Amino acid sequence: MSQLVFAYGVGMLALVSPCGFMMLPAFLAYNIADSGSVAGSRTHRLSKGLAVGLAVSAGFAGTFLVGGLLVSAGLRSLTDAVPWFGVVVGSLLLVLGLGMLAGRSVRLNVPLNRLARPGTGTGRTVAFGAGYALTQLACGMGGLLAVVAQGMANSSIAGTAGVFVAFIAGATSLLVLLALSSALMSDALVRGVRQVMPIVGRISGAVLAVSGAYLVVYWAPALFGGAEADNPASRFVHKLSADSRSFLQDNQLLISVAAVLLVATTAAAILRGRRAETDIPRSEDEHQDVRL
Repeated sequence: MSQLVFAYGVGMLALVSPCGFMMLPAFLAYNIADSGSVAGSRTHRLSKGLAVGLAVSAGFAGTFLVGGLLVSAGLRSLTDAVPWFGVVVGSLLLVLGLGMLAGRSVRLNVPLNRLARPGTGTGRTVAFGAGYALTQLACGMGGLLAVVAQGMANSSIAGTAGVFVAFIAGATSLLVLLALSSALMSDALVRGVRQVMPIVGRISGAVLAVSGAYLVVYWAPALFGGAEADNPASRFVHKLSADSRSFLQDNQLLISVAAVLLVATTAAAILRGRRAETDIPRSEDEHQDVRL
């Protein structure tokens, strides 16, 4: 059990390592703006948030696990490519953020109420999660290799698979919690200060642009054989990352319970919405029969 708890914690902490920490505010800002553009009720926004959280989790966890397996199998050169990943992902975020600042609407397009079935826009969201993971590989690979080593020590396929699943669960719980929380925030903005939503899109674009620029500046020196950037901005982000990791370690159980409760509440709201949609036609048919 201790191995599973350790793997779960490593999966959660993998989201806030200093190498790609700025992907976290980018994820939150983009999801707030994107959820706010979803027409309909709070249930629809929560459905979108849950779908986004699961899709990004799939991209993140899948990429991390594949990277860990490749490195543990001897492909150590994969870590040498991490600076390229960081610069490419940062450049894409910078372009996306500048587009949103200019007033262009760029959406994740995850289909609502189709959480168990793939949609045409889901690949874009999974790709975001994969990009998130690629920027974190350099800092998070040590923890992942420790997880892999623990799984291998079990000398059983079931034990190794259990450790991998715990790692994925840790990352997924935090990503889904953040996605649903940002969806609730966007719903509050839409209902409370509707006139602010256009500004939120531009603010989100600014956060994306700053996050992307930071990743480019952080990783660009490493492309030419140097170390990662060392400046006031990078030291500030490293401190934020360290504080976030400490908070997650101290409140792992509380965060996990909050994620489970929020997912359960969202699932219940989605089910109620579907039942209401199916009950309305039936009641209309009954009224028509009475009139006949």
